[in-house]
Amino acid sequence: MLVKKIKDSEVQMIHEKSLEILESVGVNFEHREILEVFKKRGIRVDGQRVYFERSLAEEILRGLKPSFTIETPFASLKIGDGGKAISTASGAMTILRDGDICTPTVKDYIDATKMDETSRFVNLCCVPGIYASGLPDGKVELLKTVLSLKYSKKPLIASCETGKSAAESIAFIRDFYGETGEYFTIGVENVISPLRYSREDVAATLAYVKQNQPVVITCCSAPGMTSPITVGGTVVQNNAEVLAGIIMTQVVNPGVPVVYGNVTYSADMRKAVPISWGPEVAVFMQYAKAMADFYGIPSRVGGSLSGAKQLDWQDGAETAVSLMTTFDCDTDFIFHAFGEMDCLNVFSLEKYVLDEELLEARFSVENCDYITEEAIHMDMIKRVGPGGTYMLEDETLELYQKELFHPRLFNSEIYHNWKQLGMPSVILKAQDMVRERLDAYCLPVYDKRQTQMLDELLAIL
Repeated sequence: MLVKKIKDSEVQMIHEKSLEILESVGVNFEHREILEVFKKRGIRVDGQRVYFERSLAEEILRGLKPSFTIETPFASLKIGDGGKAISTASGAMTILRDGDICTPTVKDYIDATKMDETSRFVNLCCVPGIYASGLPDGKVELLKTVLSLKYSKKPLIASCETGKSAAESIAFIRDFYGETGEYFTIGVENVISPLRYSREDVAATLAYVKQNQPVVITCCSAPGMTSPITVGGTVVQNNAEVLAGIIMTQVVNPGVPVVYGNVTYSADMRKAVPISWGPEVAVFMQYAKAMADFYGIPSRVGGSLSGAKQLDWQDGAETAVSLMTTFDCDTDFIFHAFGEMDCLNVFSLEKYVLDEELLEARFSVENCDYITEEAIHMDMIKRVGPGGTYMLEDETLELYQKELFHPRLFNSEIYHNWKQLGMPSVILKAQDMVRERLDAYCLPVYDKRQTQMLDELLAIL
């Protein structure tokens, strides 16, 4: 996907129109406490509708942090100013298993966490993860927090579902870690387009902000359905929505880190359904990144987005374009990085490793100095000369494994050799790799106190 050159004049217009929305249209906040906080700050409130004056918005936007670091006893993760967070699944209610769509079990949730722990790309695990049937009501998010800690030592996105579950998740993570840095977890909260923050979204955001933990404010609209049918109108509404959430965080706790998020879909208006991929989605990513840069804060856009229902050509093509655009934008926080399909409704372990291979290919050519005296090897070119071959040269034998990308899952054999190997499909190879990863997984080792904390809560399973 072509990376669009966002003009300064476009950024300024988006900013101006967004401030106009905040001042004259307003944003609904369906939470009594935050409405009272706004009133005490002198912000105009009419019922649940809140109107933000330009002067307040611009004052708050000048004081935002360009980066922050999540620090646990086991890891340090910088987000922004060159630091990238990569996290995988969140929200999938079903799982693709052996070609069938199934309800995920606790074992599926654990397997997904094991994959995150063993991934060389993922550096931020996610408590919301995928749905896990069989967990007792009232303890689902807390038990998912415990399972995430039991099976991974990587930093966590804590629960984001409700204010209560977010507070419980944050508290357990803090107590489990013991000594941490100022920031030890992060939340991802959503706007309900158009221009609405639900009671529980506000409550969950407040749970993070009151504990001085960073939060990602994310819009997710669909043109013609929950945002204007035009790309321009959607971009401006999205920006106003995110700004309203950012202002909320800073009014409650000035200086708390915030990430500018956007996962706005496209839409098939012939069927009135949102779709998680399309050329417009790539454009939304690029404008969101430009606005985050304008406000001087980290950005969260993209991922391995696909609307496909099975692991097929559509899924691979949509995922490749989405993931490459995400990295072309140089975003700071990548969510839904691996394994999700059907507009984030379905999770697949096979897609997880296939997505990893796409990212590995991308990383293999990033920050490479190809044109240097040493890399050109003029002496070898002169030595081989016209009509020769480089196959048996010492440099070739020494460098071929690290100089060129060699896929592990994609078939690169000639047809005859592939046929002799039994014509293995990419999907079957991915299944084998998943089994190998899970078989090789080793459970993290914790001290006695931490082990007891985990075991006490997991005893009910």
